[in-house]
Amino acid sequence: MLEAFQETHEEVNRLVLSHNRVKGLNNWLEKRVKALEEELEKSKSDFENLKTHCKNSSCKCDTLICENCENLEKEVHYLVSTMDKLSKGKSNFENVLASQNYVFGRAGLGFNPQNKQNNFSKNFSK
Repeated sequence: MLEAFQETHEEVNRLVLSHNRVKGLNNWLEKRVKALEEELEKSKSDFENLKTHCKNSSCKCDTLICENCENLEKEVHYLVSTMDKLSKGKSNFENVLASQNYVFGRAGLGFNPQNKQNNFSKNFSK
């Protein structure tokens, strides 16, 4: 009987520990649910306020007014202009690279291959 009581007592202690863990998790989850419900209510009220604002103003669209639209439009304009500059610069750079002559291909004004050979032969013979 004493052994049965000890086994039962150990089992109860294990159950108490697991119950305490589950109870702590349950409390945390309940707090989280309350916070999420409050956030949901706040979001609903904000959405309703934006809807009424859109209906009261003279906008003819069903979309909501974005608070950061102006900033985002400026950023988009800045990025587009930067991309235009970069693409123009890249095309100019490619044109410059394409127009370069071969380094060892000497031709053009002032180049006379006969003079070069004569100078070499004169220096060689001396």
